[in-house]
Amino acid sequence: MTSRSLPAAIAAPEPRKVALWAARHGWHVHPLAPGMKVPVRGCRRCSQGTAQRPNPDYGPHEGKGCPCLDAGRPCHGVLAATTDPDRIEQWWSRMPTAGVGIAAGPSGLVILDVDRHGGPAPEEPAALLPGIELPDDISSGSIVDGLDTLALLAEARRAPLPGCGPETLTVRTPSGGLHYWFRAPAGTTWRPQAGALGWQLDVRAGSSYAVAPGTVTRAGAYEALGECRTVAELPVWLARDLDRTGHRLRPERPRTVLPWRRSRTLGTGYIAAAVREELRAVAEAASGTRNETLNRAAFSLGTLLASGGLDADQVTEVLLDAARHSGLPEGEAQAAIRSGLMAGQRHPRVFGGAA
Repeated sequence: MTSRSLPAAIAAPEPRKVALWAARHGWHVHPLAPGMKVPVRGCRRCSQGTAQRPNPDYGPHEGKGCPCLDAGRPCHGVLAATTDPDRIEQWWSRMPTAGVGIAAGPSGLVILDVDRHGGPAPEEPAALLPGIELPDDISSGSIVDGLDTLALLAEARRAPLPGCGPETLTVRTPSGGLHYWFRAPAGTTWRPQAGALGWQLDVRAGSSYAVAPGTVTRAGAYEALGECRTVAELPVWLARDLDRTGHRLRPERPRTVLPWRRSRTLGTGYIAAAVREELRAVAEAASGTRNETLNRAAFSLGTLLASGGLDADQVTEVLLDAARHSGLPEGEAQAAIRSGLMAGQRHPRVFGGAA
């Protein structure tokens, strides 16, 4: 079966063939419970059962040390995933209707999961794409799902939408969402985070998995769109944004973190306390949360600029100082502060008494 013969598997789903097709691409596969999108369990000890029918033999344990893995059982999903055709044949001969999961990290994949759940979008434009300065003329109701959020991101970056440039394997989910499949750039490691990139935009990487095209669940089929069955490398512009939002794992460099003390006090009373607390949170933010913490702090202090007697330049200066202490790059910090303050000023806090 060639890389472009998968549509036949979708028309008449044969999970075993889909799993072998994926393995030939170097993608690590594991079985999914028939009709569902969750991994199967290999023995009684590894399955909790259900709320209505709990399994009395279940014993909580660390997945990486589970003896089922060495025994070749498909326990613990991604941890059991393999490209071994003999093991794949064995699994699907026992479970011919099991779906196919693709372990993202072992397969070197970063999959952009675009949801289309509908529902009210965040009222504040900055909450659509945290850390990105957006135009003020976004009309109410124009953003209805993740596809709109993604289009807004591509517009902000002056980049083509994923799947358009470069062309890559694109999978439609039963709910109407889209999965854009990409190869991780050589030497990079990524992790999943829901919503960090933007509203209804998730990322499947690292320890998470995606459902392979051709898999059919009770909700419907995962269908590969168009003719493309190859996976392009993660576009540079999107990789930069995912790096910015903490999806990229970087080796922690040992550093001595000295106690952070501000040399200046802004405001008085409640205002001073609020400033002090936000700056402390920024200075002590952990790796992977620094940009988000800074943007949130800038938004909070931005709401105080009008009524709290604070000066925007002074607030920017102390926020930058706290961000430098946390280890956040200067350019990234400036962008997060700028967008956060602008958004906060559009929602000024009003105080009934003197601060």
